Order: sequence, then C-alpha cells, then structure tokens
Amino acid sequence: MSDPTPQVYYASQSAITDPAQHTHLYDELPHDTEGVSRVVQGLVLHYFGDKWLYNYPPERMAEIDTRYVPAILDRLLEMDARSLGELRSPDTRFIGCCRDFTALSVSMLRHAGVPARSRHGFADYFEPGYYMDHVVVEFWNGTAWQLFDSEIDEQHFKLPVRDVPRNRFIVGGQAWQMCRAGKADPDLFGLGSVAPIKGWSFIRSRMMQDLAALNKTEMLCWEEWVFDGPQEQLSESDLVLLDHVAEVTQQGDAGFAEVRRLFTEEPRLRLPKVFHNFSPAHKPEELPLDMSLA
Repeated sequence: MSDPTPQVYYASQSAITDPAQHTHLYDELPHDTEGVSRVVQGLVLHYFGDKWLYNYPPERMAEIDTRYVPAILDRLLEMDARSLGELRSPDTRFIGCCRDFTALSVSMLRHAGVPARSRHGFADYFEPGYYMDHVVVEFWNGTAWQLFDSEIDEQHFKLPVRDVPRNRFIVGGQAWQMCRAGKADPDLFGLGSVAPIKGWSFIRSRMMQDLAALNKTEMLCWEEWVFDGPQEQLSESDLVLLDHVAEVTQQGDAGFAEVRRLFTEEPRLRLPKVFHNFSPAHKPEELPLDMSLA
C-alpha cells in the first residue's frame, strides 16, 4: 500500500485532535473557516491576552496544559452543556492560548474532511517590529495550502486573517533561515520585546514544534525535547541537520516524505517518551516538568 498523499494524511484526525466521544457535537457546526473561527473564538480565552474579558481565578490557569481536544471539550461541557456553537459567557470558556484556538480549528476542519494542520512560528502583527510566538492553521483550499488565524479578528488587526500573507506569519524554519543568513536579529523572535524568553533557542523550539505538528503531533507551546542549549554549543553536524529541517518544513507537499522521515527516523529529532514542559501555569522553581503523551 502506498503512503497517503499530504491531503489525505491531514484530512484525518490525529490522536490529539480527534474529538472521540464528542464527535457528534461537530455535526451541527460550520465547515468553513469563517464559521469555524467564530465558533472557536466563543470557546477559548487566551490566558493573558483575554484577561480583560474575564479575570479568571488562579486555579483555572492549569487548563492551559490540557493537551487533547476531547479533554478540552470535556471541560467546556462541564461549564456549559449547550451546543458548542451557542454563545457562551467568558467565564464558561476554556483558558488556553493560540495553540488551543488552532487545535480546535484543525479538529473541526478535519471532521469536515478539510485537510488541515497546525503551524508553529512567529507573527509580526501583534507588536510592530517584532516577531511574536504564535500558532495558526494551515488548510488545503482545494488548490494550495493557505494560512488561517482563527484566534484574532480582522477588524482589529487590519489583516486578512482567513488568508494570512506568508510574510506576516513565518514558520519556525523560516525564522531560523532568516537569522542564519543575518537578515534578522534572533532577539526579535520570542514572547514580546520586553520578555526575556527569545532568541536562538526559542526559534529552534518553534521549528521543532512545527516539525512535530506537520507529523500530526500537536504539542503544547511550552514543550522542548531537542537542541535546547545555547547556539554556540551546537556542532556543525547539528547546524547542518537544523538547516535541513528548516528547508523541508517549508517545501509544502514536496517535503512531505522527508518531514515524516525526519520526525520518525532521525535519532536527534524523534520525540522521546519523556520530554520537558515549561508551563507558565507552574512556578519557575518547579520547572521543567517531565511530561509524556500518555
């Protein structure tokens, strides 16, 4: 049996995005990107960006570490058992981040038979002159792969959020290439211009998360498993491998087979059974946490 095409592969759920026992809840939801965006924006609150809408109690911060879509849906239904498409108050929305807006959107699109995947990288539309850590949807529009930011509103950002230009959201591999070529400053990539978390190691982690997402392993934003040391400690062999990852993760369908091989067969890139989690839901002295996909 031949390997599936990228479109067939990304039209099916992953172990993380499969709604499982909640699959029937998707049947009455919109199948277009506009409708999906409207639904997920009514289901998720960004853990710091949306605090003005609902100053949630500290114990709810733990929701941001919910990995699997069925568990997110469990939590939503626990707070409000109505249809997912019903307008719900901010206090009954899931506390998450861009990864969760995207994971839910990908899950809903795949349910509708639309090939879709998460892409990890950086957006330039949150802070002028800065590339902010972000996760968006990439879906097959029938002829090409198209970027779609399901978290934000077009009116506020003056951006075609259903068709985000490739120069406004750049995947982790492109950020790596820009900095390797001296065309961008690594310190302009991170959690914000005043945040200490930025630079080469952050760019590498986003490239690894993007590689994982292209293999339908949709990680949490604060997880790392390889190449997490200082840039100067990387060997020439490491740099050659990372340059290759950066290239193939941007090749679209042409790079599909190699993207799959790297994540499943390359010893330096495979996801280990136990990896590190640097969740903002925990105190710095508690980190890193040992995590697994189990």
